Amino acid sequence: MEDPADPRVRGYVDVRERDLSGRDNLFLLEGENVLRVLAARSLYRPVSVLVSEARARAPQTDALLGRVPAGVPVYVAAQPVLDRIVGFHIHRGVLSLAERGPARAADDLLGAIEGPATIVAAVGITNHDNMGGLFRNAAAFGARAVLLDAESCDPLYRKAVRVSVGGALVVPFA
Repeated sequence: MEDPADPRVRGYVDVRERDLSGRDNLFLLEGENVLRVLAARSLYRPVSVLVSEARARAPQTDALLGRVPAGVPVYVAAQPVLDRIVGFHIHRGVLSLAERGPARAADDLLGAIEGPATIVAAVGITNHDNMGGLFRNAAAFGARAVLLDAESCDPLYRKAVRVSVGGALVVPFA
C-alpha cells in the first residue's frame, strides 16, 4: 500500500475522528493479540488487515497473518504511509477491520444459552479501559454473556477491545 488515499483502506482513515461512531457497520481493532483472537475464535468476521512493513517482516507476524482467513486482504504499508492513513503514529503496526453485525437483544442472547451459565451484568461503564477489563475478566471466568445498559460505552471500540485482549470478540453481549 503506497497511497494513503487508496479506497481499499478507507475504513482505516482518520481513526481519531471516526472510531467512536462506527464505520459502515465495521469496527477497528489494533494489535497482534487482538488480531490473533479475531482470526482464530472471534464472533465477528474479519474484513481486512493493515500492517506496517516492519511488522510484516517480523518472523512471528508470518504465523499470525497465516491465521487470517483465506480471502481476507492483508495490506502492508511503510510506517509513514500507515501513519498518514490512520492520522497519527500507530506504533503497534497492526490494524484490522471486522464486521459488527446486527445488535443482539438481551432476551435472544439469554434464550440461546443452555444450562447453567455465568452472566455478567454491568451498569454505567463509560470508561473504555474499564469496559475492556470487564470483558477480559468475563472471558477468563468463562462468562457466557455480558449484559450492558444503554449508558455503557461500546465494547467494540478499539481501545476497549485492545484492553480486553480480544475478550470482547469472544463473549457475546447485548
